[in-house]
This record gives sequence, C-alpha cells and structure tokens, in this order.
Amino acid sequence: MATGISISSTSNLSSGQKILVAGAKLAFEPAAPNPDLIMSERIPQGHKQWDVLTYARLANASALTEGVDLSAVQQLVAASLSITPSEHGIIATLSNRLIRRQGDTAIVGTCGTMIANSLRRVMDADVITLYDGFSKSTPGTSNALDVTTFRGSVAYLLTDNDSAYGPAPIPLRASLHIEQISDIILDITDTTPRGTTTGFTDELLRRWWKGNDRLYGVEVFHGGNIERDSANDSKGGLFNEGALELVMANEADATEEADNSLRAIEYGIFQEWGEGERADPHGVEIYSDTTATV
Repeated sequence: MATGISISSTSNLSSGQKILVAGAKLAFEPAAPNPDLIMSERIPQGHKQWDVLTYARLANASALTEGVDLSAVQQLVAASLSITPSEHGIIATLSNRLIRRQGDTAIVGTCGTMIANSLRRVMDADVITLYDGFSKSTPGTSNALDVTTFRGSVAYLLTDNDSAYGPAPIPLRASLHIEQISDIILDITDTTPRGTTTGFTDELLRRWWKGNDRLYGVEVFHGGNIERDSANDSKGGLFNEGALELVMANEADATEEADNSLRAIEYGIFQEWGEGERADPHGVEIYSDTTATV
C-alpha cells in the first residue's frame, strides 16, 4: 500500500479527476480592408478571363480656318489589362468525437469563422502586393512618413501627370501600416502641454485613432496585414479605387464533406479571384520606415 500525502499531481488520483478547460478564444484577426478599397468586378459565368479596357484621352481639339479641311484625324486607343482569376481555398477537418464532446464553444461555427478569415487574409495580401507596383514611391526606405509627403502624394495624384489617363479622380483612399499612421499623427499633433492645445490637435490627442480617418480629404485605413520587411520598412498605398482592379469569379463556396471511415467532417471554403493594376498614374506607393516605437 502506498504511503504519504495524496496530491492531485500524482498518478494515484489524477486519472480520477475531471478537467475544466476555459472557453477557447479566437486569435485576433488584423483588419483586412484592402479588397474593399479598390474597384471590384464579377467575371460572368462561362468566361475564363476578364479584360479591362481604359480609353486614352484624345488630343486637344484644333482651331479651324474657314474653308480649310480638318485633316488631323484622331484614333481611339485603349490600354488593356487582362486578369485571369485563380482558385484559393482552405480546409479543416473536425473529428465527430471533437464535435460531440466540445461543450465550451460551438466548434463548427468557430471553424467556419477561422477558415473564412484565412481566405480573406490571402485576398487582402494579394491586393497589398499591388501597391509595390506603383511607379511613384515616397518617401523611401528608412524615412518616416510625414504630412508633407502625404499631402505631396495627394497633389501628385490630382495633377495631370499622364496625357492618356489624366489626373486621378476623387475620392482618394490610403491603406497604411499602423506605424505609418502613427508617424502622421505625431507630425500633425502639437506636443506642447495639454493645457495649451486647442482645436484640431487637441481632438487628435484625445481620440488618437478610430480605425479609419480623413486627412486632406483622403480616407485613411489601417491595413492590418501590411508587413514590415527585414529593414523595418513597410509598403502601403495612396490611390483612387480605379487604379487597381479585383476580379471575382464566384462568391465564397463553403463545403462540408463527411468521411465516415475517418469519423470526421471536412469543412472547406473556396473562391476564385485575380487582381491587377489598371492605372499606374492614379496610385502612389507609400514606402517608409515602420520601426516599432515601443
């Protein structure tokens, strides 16, 4: 017979005790607004490819002389962007035993939320990759984003920089790393003692950041999936929605398939999309230092 003090961590009692597990928490999913910030179109059923045509502007009309024929004829020219959607998807398999015994959370619903988040994250990252394709980039590696650079980018987009595309239409949108947003807020905020601040800067100090806000008429979004590179820089974007194009081939297709021999159910979600740059002069890559401030 065993002697001594009986405690729960020893083998003689642990097998007879129930275990209480706290309700499982979902990992926080970063903001993924980028697919909603650009132009999105649905490819019709039966088509494998979507061509986006953008007509270039014609030359200026000519002054005429009475009795003299107008011989300069203008030709319509269209720039073509071809996008072929590709399929993306993810599956997760839950055993029947897990579904039956998991009493602290709705495990099937939780699984659906998590695989949908995963699919959205990939779509968001695909759009973020397009920002690197804009020819105009500012302020550059190791440089902090400031309000001068921001308003200069707005001015660039609203200037007639390209004879074919013309200036960018408004509204403009920006998707930035949160440290880029932090640098702008610091640049436009008066850091003198609180008792001396008034008006706009005082409001910024009190509410800091709401998730999206306006600066120079541009709606600024926190792109939670914009990453830092190895040099602690990040690439966001400032653009008109028509600068980039997202083509969807279908709505997200959720599937459920039972595997009786495995005694499990496979849950999946699948969707086809493609993306591309339609009007390069209508976007600016915001490439700047995003070293953590704390």
